[in-house]
Amino acid sequence: MPSNNTRAKNFDEQETNILKEISEGNNRKDLYKKYGYSSIRTMDAFFRRRGFIVKNGQYIKRDEYRNKTLNQISGEIPFRAQMIADKFKKDGILANPANIAQTFGFKDYTEMNTYMRNNNMFYNSSTKTYEPHNIKQAETTLPLPEPAKINNTDLIARDENEDVEENSKYYSLLNYLYENKERLIELCTPGLSENTPQRYLIPGGKKVKSIYLSKALSAVLDDFSHSKNITIREIVESAIIEYLMKYGYRPEVEILLSQK
Repeated sequence: MPSNNTRAKNFDEQETNILKEISEGNNRKDLYKKYGYSSIRTMDAFFRRRGFIVKNGQYIKRDEYRNKTLNQISGEIPFRAQMIADKFKKDGILANPANIAQTFGFKDYTEMNTYMRNNNMFYNSSTKTYEPHNIKQAETTLPLPEPAKINNTDLIARDENEDVEENSKYYSLLNYLYENKERLIELCTPGLSENTPQRYLIPGGKKVKSIYLSKALSAVLDDFSHSKNITIREIVESAIIEYLMKYGYRPEVEILLSQK
């Protein structure tokens, strides 16, 4: 019987060889039989267990994909700073720095301006918004204007005060979502999670319930059972429990699960 080290080495070689063939233009559908898999799903399951997800026919490391997605969302500019810049751009000459600072949770516009500068965002007097600092903007980049110097201050304050409380709710929510962006990405991209099935301990005796499934669904169920090392009974029981909890029977199910 081969040792664990030998098996691990064989798995590593298999991973390397399959990735190489895919990078050379070979399709996954043409490779699974060559490497002894019963279906393309079982080969995908092998790579998922080794930290990959499937995207556009390619196997991509889960962590690399997550980092790439995070970079696409935030780039080099924090989400909060980008929202502040967007607010200035939207309001244009009527932008009130004091009210915008309050909306985004700063005690005054000076604190907000410091935050923006720390994130390489500087007020541009030509475009009336914050922009990333570069050489072309050097001549037009000026400190944030004092609120007293803004024209139509009374009109701005009246309009802004009506909206600031309502806007703050949305910005707070968006900031919360941004702070939890990794978890959101995992929820929205199932392939990023470990996908370990939840098992429930059901008390009491057993009773036969016969059901008929389509052949296609049955095949997927068998494949899932094999790849996740979980019995058909555990899959069905877990699925029923989660279905009942989702659709109004959570108290009854929790009582059932709490029984010894």
